[in-house]
Amino acid sequence: MERRSPGENPFQPGAGALPPLIAGRSRQLSLGRELLTLLEQGERPPRGLLFYGPRGNGKTTLLARIAEEARGRNLSVERLPAAVVGSERRLIRRLRGRITGVQAADFGLSAEPAPVTDDVEELVLAWIGASSSPVVIVLDEAHTVEPETGRLFFDALQEATAQCLPFRLLAAGTPDAPRRLRQCGTFTERALERVPVERLERAATVQALTEPAQRAGRPFREDAAALLAEESQDYPYFIQLLGRAAWEAAGADAVAVTREAAQCAATGARTEMERFYAERYAEARGRGVAATLGPLAALFAQRGGRVTESELQTLLAEITPRVSDRDDPTRLLDTLSDLGVLWETPPSGWEWGIPSFADFVIAHHGPNGSA
Repeated sequence: MERRSPGENPFQPGAGALPPLIAGRSRQLSLGRELLTLLEQGERPPRGLLFYGPRGNGKTTLLARIAEEARGRNLSVERLPAAVVGSERRLIRRLRGRITGVQAADFGLSAEPAPVTDDVEELVLAWIGASSSPVVIVLDEAHTVEPETGRLFFDALQEATAQCLPFRLLAAGTPDAPRRLRQCGTFTERALERVPVERLERAATVQALTEPAQRAGRPFREDAAALLAEESQDYPYFIQLLGRAAWEAAGADAVAVTREAAQCAATGARTEMERFYAERYAEARGRGVAATLGPLAALFAQRGGRVTESELQTLLAEITPRVSDRDDPTRLLDTLSDLGVLWETPPSGWEWGIPSFADFVIAHHGPNGSA
């Protein structure tokens, strides 16, 4: 639990910022803790974990919290930026830099100097084996892993698993991460349990607002929390954004956050939300798919925010030739999933990954995707 001074704003919007309370993620945290417990006890967890879902849902936060708990259990935490697994040269340089040359006799390895080699498998085995405690490898932005280098890396992890080395992988990425990792080899399907990270239930949203504020000495009035929860649409990034704004709007001398402060915060936070949407639209433009967003937004609006697989495929087949430089609907859908614009949710349905982004697209660019 992160400690803050009395009166300090407890809300932390931003990628990877660790809030004082992670609400509504009991399943994800429980899976992480089970994995750590097995490693701590000298056992081998059946699989690592891949958290996947739209941006802003707190995947990086989950990785950070589980990694924090791993350090508290005296496990070794190795953060591996996904960009490193985008280049064989960078991966080799990173691995060689992490090897100490001191091998862990507890796991049947001899004390030998670190190998001078460019073989990824040898380096990975030495990297994991060099640790005096079980290793938790943390890989964020897993959807950006380059397939060829990723295949070398995961093949090496497969060999480390076959040798019963004490490690497991924790990864996170956009909705497209499972598909992207499959391109690195079938071992990823066996090595990682896929765990979706969705928007919160409303009760968890209220908890995420009220408990940190209560602990920090400036509680939310019930009607203020309800207003902010509705405004957030249960989206973790927006919860933190609105909570922070409401805390500041209440003022330093306030004994509670009132509905008036919450309303002021909601009005002010919309500017930040608009900026967030504009950045997502710019990303789509950079990937050549921005013109598809208007027709997609219109379809989702007509269907109440959720469409079936067949409805989505029908629309993509219709609009792909005229609004996208992608040569087929499948590639277009992969890109939209990679961006987190679309999010596949069971059973056999799709939702807009970022709440109200569809409204932004229609308001600013029209239902046909025109600027």
